[in-house]
Amino acid sequence: MKATILGIGTELTTGQITNKNGSWISKQLIDYGVITAAHLVVPDDKKLIINALDYCSQNSQVIFVTGGLGPTSDDFTRELISTWTEKKLIFDETSWQHVQDRLTSRGFTVKDIQRQQCYFPETAKILKNNFGTANGFYMKHVKNSFITHLFILPGPPREIESIWKDHISDWLKENTRNIDKIITKSFDTLGVGESDVAMLVENALKGKTETLPMDIGYRVHLPYVEVKLSYPESTSYTSDMFIKNVEHALKDITVLKNFEDITELFSGLTAKTDFAIYDFVSGGFLHHRLSSTLKKHKNWMWKENIESMDSDFFTDEKNFLTLLPVNEFECALMFEFRGLRKSIKIEITQASLKSELMNERRKQYFAEMAMLEFVKGFN
Repeated sequence: MKATILGIGTELTTGQITNKNGSWISKQLIDYGVITAAHLVVPDDKKLIINALDYCSQNSQVIFVTGGLGPTSDDFTRELISTWTEKKLIFDETSWQHVQDRLTSRGFTVKDIQRQQCYFPETAKILKNNFGTANGFYMKHVKNSFITHLFILPGPPREIESIWKDHISDWLKENTRNIDKIITKSFDTLGVGESDVAMLVENALKGKTETLPMDIGYRVHLPYVEVKLSYPESTSYTSDMFIKNVEHALKDITVLKNFEDITELFSGLTAKTDFAIYDFVSGGFLHHRLSSTLKKHKNWMWKENIESMDSDFFTDEKNFLTLLPVNEFECALMFEFRGLRKSIKIEITQASLKSELMNERRKQYFAEMAMLEFVKGFN
């Protein structure tokens, strides 16, 4: 099963906002073995939207459309879906009551223009939106013996997530039961360049991928080199043996597996604890990496670029992580957590990182290693 994701809105094509909805939906589809064939973004242009729907239907069985369900004149997604599917729009009283209840309960005046949000193609199944006024809808469109499943969703991410949880996840679970799902294993490696990692992988799989439908992919997301191996679930028994060959070849440089996020692992450990971070080394990289979780953990204390610390710091401070410089290629990591205190030397060994031009990359490396060593200490 393949899916396409169509984001509608001039604010997307002009770069005013980033289309995070497409990324989020694709990540959810992985668990069901659904392949995302394409991400498309089009402005509020009726002809382009129709053309995009044609393209999506030719390249996937499921289309997710986001945006354009609001009450204003540039919100005409429902009209175009009606035209494209040749199904007339029908006013839904239940959705109108939903709009009124949601607005009045929050002190807003209901305007007649908002009735626009309550029209749906005649065969559509309405998907209630518990976090907004615009309900989504689902349709099964048949044309030239081809069946296309359409999920039409509002633009705000929180509303999409709500409708997904309440409606779409169950549909996917039911409709992907019998497909041969794609399994993907990943390895995040550290300390070796992309070409060297690729050589290790290719040697481990030499001659084997010719007999198996296995795809190999590489992605550099500094300071990591990620390896991805994808294969049909039906070949798992044989593929898993080859995966073990790769796992063995990369064992000395693998730090994370199967799309683990070190920031999530780190913050998950420390979330409910008063925790202090003192960074004298990474020049802001550690703070940047953890910035998305900082606002969730108000019990964290963050200190950077401090000229000095109290001499009794390591006696009195509890639950902390500290990065201290030793020299250009080495730093000291000290931490205490759950009654365990530890000191570790983090050293740059990769020759390419020792270049004068790699100062920023070294700081980035130290930040990642600080989180990795901390998490490893408690797993």
